[in-house]
Amino acid sequence: MKNIFVLLFISLFVFGCGKKEENKQAAAQSDTSAVLKTVPDDAPPKDLDLVYTLKKDQHLTYKLTSTTSQVQSVSADSVVKNAGSQTVSYIVDMDVKEVDNDKIMDIKATIKWAKLDQEANGQRISYESGKLKDPNSIKRFVDYEAVLNNPFYFRMSPKGEILEIYRVDKIVDKYLDIQGLKDSVNAEQKRQFQGNISEGALKPLLQQIFRSLPSNKVAKDSAWHFDYPSRMGVFDIQNIAQYKLVNFEKLQSNDNRLAVIEAGLQIVSKGKNKVSQGGVDYDFKKPEAQGSGKIYFNVVKGCVQNSKTSTKMQMSVTVKTSRGPRGPMKAVRNDNIQTTNLLQLIAS
Repeated sequence: MKNIFVLLFISLFVFGCGKKEENKQAAAQSDTSAVLKTVPDDAPPKDLDLVYTLKKDQHLTYKLTSTTSQVQSVSADSVVKNAGSQTVSYIVDMDVKEVDNDKIMDIKATIKWAKLDQEANGQRISYESGKLKDPNSIKRFVDYEAVLNNPFYFRMSPKGEILEIYRVDKIVDKYLDIQGLKDSVNAEQKRQFQGNISEGALKPLLQQIFRSLPSNKVAKDSAWHFDYPSRMGVFDIQNIAQYKLVNFEKLQSNDNRLAVIEAGLQIVSKGKNKVSQGGVDYDFKKPEAQGSGKIYFNVVKGCVQNSKTSTKMQMSVTVKTSRGPRGPMKAVRNDNIQTTNLLQLIAS
C-alpha cells in the first residue's frame, strides 16, 4: 500500500447520474490549475478565527494531484544519470455524517477515481480506475484498486486535527482478495495492516485536504508555524511548516471570502552521518529541503478552496569500500526530488 498516496498526494466524484455524471468525468479529465478568479475584498475583517465549519449532511468533492520528479546521479568511474516523473490524481468524496457539541466532525471519505502517469528512463506506466479488466493488471495496480469506492471514516477537530481513522476493513479485505491472501492472514495481522494503511496512506491524504489551522485568531500579516518530526535515512528531521495570512479576496463567482495564506517549509536534521556496515562506509550529507505555496481558505464554507504547494529536496551519500572487485572503490549518489501538490474543491 506504500504507493497509494505518493504523495504525493489525489480525488473524482460520484453524486448521481445523467448530466451530473458527465460533469464529473469532465472534471476528472480536464487540465486544472490552482488559479482562482477572485476580486479584492473591499471590507476585510480585522481578525477572524480560521476553523472548519462543515455541517451534517454536507457533501464536498476534492481533486488532489501530486506530481513528483526525481533526478539521480551516481559518480564512480563514470557518471550515470537517471530521471523519472510521476503524476497521481485522485478524486475524493467527503460526506459529513455527524457534528457533535464540541464541533468534532465525523466524515465518510470515498476515493472515486484515480489516475497514474509514470515515466522513468524511457519507460512509461499508465493507470486509470475503471479501465482494467485483466486480473493480472488489477493485481499490478492493487494499491489503487483496493481503495476505490471503499469508504472509510475519520473524526476531525474544527482546527483540522485528524483524531481517528476507522472502518478501513473493506479496503484491507479488497487488497488481500486481489492479492489472493484473504485466507492466509490472521486477525492480528489484519489489524496491523489496517493501522499501517490508516497512518501511512490515508492520514497523509487527509492532511493534504484538511490542513491544520492556527489556534488563535488571525488577521492580515499574521504568521504561525507547526513543527512535526519525521525520519529520513539516518537523520531525525524536524519539519517547520510556516504560514502567513497575506490577504483577503473574494470569489468572483459567489462573493465567498477567501483567506489567502502563503506557506513555506524548512527542515532541521540531526543524526550520525557516517555509518559502516559489511566493510562499506557510508557518509551521508545532511538533507536539504525547501517548500513554498499558497492556500485559499474559504471563510464562508469553512474549508480549503484551493491550494498549491511545492517542495524541493536534495540528498547525497558517498560510499567507500576497500573490497571492490578491482580494489578500493568510491561512489557518490545525489538525488534531487521536487513535488507539487495541487488541491481543488470541485463540488460543495
